[in-house]
Amino acid sequence: MEQLQEAFSTIEKDIIFKIWLLCLCNLDETTIVLGSIVEDDITIQQQEHLMYLLKIFGNQIDKITILKTWRNYDHIFVDTFEKLKDICVHSNLNGSQEENEFKILREMCLRILWNILKCPKHIKYRQINKQALYNNLCSRCDILGADFKQVFEKTENQLQYCGFKKENDDNWYCQYDHTQILHLWNCYKYWINEQIMFIFMCLLCCHIKQDMVFKEECVCYRMENGKTMKAYLIMNIEQ
Repeated sequence: MEQLQEAFSTIEKDIIFKIWLLCLCNLDETTIVLGSIVEDDITIQQQEHLMYLLKIFGNQIDKITILKTWRNYDHIFVDTFEKLKDICVHSNLNGSQEENEFKILREMCLRILWNILKCPKHIKYRQINKQALYNNLCSRCDILGADFKQVFEKTENQLQYCGFKKENDDNWYCQYDHTQILHLWNCYKYWINEQIMFIFMCLLCCHIKQDMVFKEECVCYRMENGKTMKAYLIMNIEQ
């Protein structure tokens, strides 16, 4: 991220962060998108429109096609959106496999991040065994027919971005740092927003935990499979 921020200093850090996540921490793809923004010299609003297009179509159409279409239609959001929608309908891309890969990645990231946010100082959730991760992802990919190599690589990229480091034993470790919580929460918010769910109840509350004040929003979700999930979403963190 620091390298990207230095290379694209004219772009706001928040924009770089969001595009980095939209590209699933793929450095090459992120560089291409950011390079296009600089080259085309588009406005902040147009950057927001581009990110929305990447979010909607990024799992169905490759980033290069999205950027070319965006440029061909003079960065006009509505025209680009309609064209990309048409491409999705008539293309021969195997969208279902890509969707399953993204689903597995999303679920794994949410699970890891939520465990850490729930118990920030619990060592168990800050250590990830490579073989266990390998077996878990392999099983999920076999069931859903996803590309294991792609999913495993992207998962490791996400772990690295979240602050995990691979040690000599090939396992992943994340040291406790209370200043890191906000970064992890931002990552969690991104992935939770990618969930298909219906919010039907909210309750705001505050409490003190781990020497910090957390303002939480208790949200109940009805999932795709009909089950109900209750999540306590941290809305604000104060030292």
